[in-house]
Amino acid sequence: MTRAKSGRNRYLRRGGCGSPALRIGKPFIIGLISALIVSMAFVMLFALVFVIMKSIVTSAIIPLSVVSLVLGCFAGGWICGSVSRGRGLFFGLAIGLTVFLGAWIIGIAMDEKAFSLAVAVKLALLTIAGGCGGWIGSGKSK
Repeated sequence: MTRAKSGRNRYLRRGGCGSPALRIGKPFIIGLISALIVSMAFVMLFALVFVIMKSIVTSAIIPLSVVSLVLGCFAGGWICGSVSRGRGLFFGLAIGLTVFLGAWIIGIAMDEKAFSLAVAVKLALLTIAGGCGGWIGSGKSK
C-alpha cells in the first residue's frame, strides 16, 4: 500500500517557503529595501559630487533625484526577480509602483501638485525600470 504524498511536503522538498504570504512577501520586501538603499546611495553620491564641485546646480536636483529613484527601482526589481526566481516582471512593477507611491505621497506632503505631467513621467519611468529589472533578474536566475 502506498501513501499519498501531500502537496505541502512536495513543495517544501523543492525549497519553497511554505506559506503563500512568504513566497510573495519575502522577495517584495527584500527588493523594496534594496531599491531604497540603492536610491539613497545614488542621492548621497550626487550630493558628494555637488560638495566636491562647491556649487549646486538647482536645475539638476530634480532630474538627478529621479535618476536615483529609477536606478534604485531597477536594482530593486532585479534583486526581487532573482530572489523570487519567477514572476519577476510582476514583482518589479510592484516595486516601481510602491516607490512611486512613496515619492508621490512625500511630494504631496511637501506641497507639490497632486498630479502633473512630471508626476506621470515619474510614474512611467519608475514602473518601467522596476519591471525591466525584475524581468532581467528572473531571467538570470534560471
